[in-house]
Amino acid sequence: MFDVRARWFPLCALVGATLLVTACGSGDAEVAYWSNGSDQDKAVESYAGSAHCGWQDLTFLHVRWPLAGQTGEPANRQYVRDPAGQLGAEVRASYAPRAELPADARTTDYTGPDGQQLWLAPSDADNLAYVVYPGSQRVEAWPRTTQTLGCD
Repeated sequence: MFDVRARWFPLCALVGATLLVTACGSGDAEVAYWSNGSDQDKAVESYAGSAHCGWQDLTFLHVRWPLAGQTGEPANRQYVRDPAGQLGAEVRASYAPRAELPADARTTDYTGPDGQQLWLAPSDADNLAYVVYPGSQRVEAWPRTTQTLGCD
């Protein structure tokens, strides 16, 4: 028997996040869906911040939680690439342009529009996501926001 209640919250959370991004988050930027080669290719998305809010140097990453292999309450998580530290108290950790993957980090199998890979570590997934760039193997640590941010 199909349990509607078990799927209701994640569906509402995804619709709500999509509406938030559409209404006030991404501005004129296009949303890029990251792919994992399966049916869940819209579980991870990124977009540039809005220029009219002064966030044009930021890149937001939305993750429908939990991804395969992760645990936690169904929700949406937002991480941000914030080189200048504009968001300050709105993030749970600091952005690191040259980070090292923690020993427990694992790939999520999600690949971004430029081939970058999303990695998470159970030891700090509540605070950071790791983006590994192809070729250089450069790793950036993107902090999680304290709440889903958008701009009017």
